Amino acid sequence: MDRNTIHLYEALGVPKTATQDEIKKAYRRLALRYHPDKVNVAEVPDHETKFREIAAAYEVLSDPKKRQVYDKYGMMGVQMAGTEIGAQLIEIESLLCTLFLALSVLLALAIIFFSFLAVRIDGKVTWNYYVVFIPLWILDFILAGMVISQAFRPVDQDDEDESHDRENEDGDTTPIAQEERKAQKLKEKRRQRISGGMFALLIILLATAFQVLVVKKANDSSSISGPAVFAPYFAIEGIFIIIALLQLAAAFRAGVFAEVPLRGKLVVIFEALWWKATRLALAILIMLRIDDDITCSWAIVFIPLYVIGLKYFVQLILGYRTFSRMQNQEMKQQGQSLMVVLGVVFVIVAALAYSLIGLLIAKLDGHDYSVARVLVPVFVVLAILLCCSGCCLPCMLLASGVSDEDQMEMDGVQVRLVSPNLRIENGSAAAGPSATSSSTASSSRRFGRRSNNVSNQS
Repeated sequence: MDRNTIHLYEALGVPKTATQDEIKKAYRRLALRYHPDKVNVAEVPDHETKFREIAAAYEVLSDPKKRQVYDKYGMMGVQMAGTEIGAQLIEIESLLCTLFLALSVLLALAIIFFSFLAVRIDGKVTWNYYVVFIPLWILDFILAGMVISQAFRPVDQDDEDESHDRENEDGDTTPIAQEERKAQKLKEKRRQRISGGMFALLIILLATAFQVLVVKKANDSSSISGPAVFAPYFAIEGIFIIIALLQLAAAFRAGVFAEVPLRGKLVVIFEALWWKATRLALAILIMLRIDDDITCSWAIVFIPLYVIGLKYFVQLILGYRTFSRMQNQEMKQQGQSLMVVLGVVFVIVAALAYSLIGLLIAKLDGHDYSVARVLVPVFVVLAILLCCSGCCLPCMLLASGVSDEDQMEMDGVQVRLVSPNLRIENGSAAAGPSATSSSTASSSRRFGRRSNNVSNQS
């Protein structure tokens, strides 16, 4: 996003701290100087361009709301503010910063948790497993707080105005009827937000209960059975499976797949349920193995994980073959290139994931491996992700947010990053039209296209 927030002030020859009265006086002075009916065309041949510039600048800076957006995001922010998605896109950088911060905290807690787990299982420390799981307790608390705050957050005024605008399009347009429909829609929106938040909170509570039971089992393996430990997890999976089945039933009842052949319907059902069924099968096998109800190698227990990798591998091959059969050469090449890139990513991810699984199986089957060595792939991946989210990407955002008007402190002297040659100074304005024309030529060339767009919109 273009973050230059000084061009309009330069066009009017005022500082960014100028008041509305100063902006108005500067506009009137320059408008009289460059008005087509007042200017000497021979002395100022580009007076029309200059007049459009100052008119466009005044249009933005005279409006407090537009000026506030411009001071923060530049002209692109002003232009986007009037679009349907402008309100969301304008704040994209702050949202990304929030996302990177949350991801950094999550990754840091994950690294701490796996570190605690490694030193505890390897016997380096004798902590209770409740201490080992402290990073997960913190994460659960953060997630629960975020869900509750979001669920009970008041509906934004923007949402209310949007609902009000949609109501005016049809139905009774009397003020009383509009207010009633508006209140009803806002009430429904609040209800949906609260119900969605309560569902998310239920999942978090079940996950926390599962963690507590795992800790209890780890502290004393005879204190609780495997089925009891996995009961909250099975409840979570059962909820998601029921939701998926209800969605499928509603889609079939509505006739969404009426013209789809039987093979296509089976594919839809498989895609909706296979991942949930695989997770459930893996949990059941682990539960039976830790209770010694089955005594096979852990390599057999982790068969569902091999099925996941095989499924995605076959899917990549089928996707490549599908694109290879296309008649459109451009789409064929693009599709094949995409499949190749996805294949490379798959190979890298699979190598790390199955290296971890192999080391974990060897450890669980009794081989003399330390848990710290087993978790090396995990630490490598988490460290790389933490570096990207906690350092590289926020620094990129910070760099993109530096605009021309930002100042630097050097030995107590403030140095502007904008060349004085690009500004319209009051002194040059007083020196006459020729001086003004020469001193603002560079600014006009840089600003002309943007100001023309704004003036045409106005």
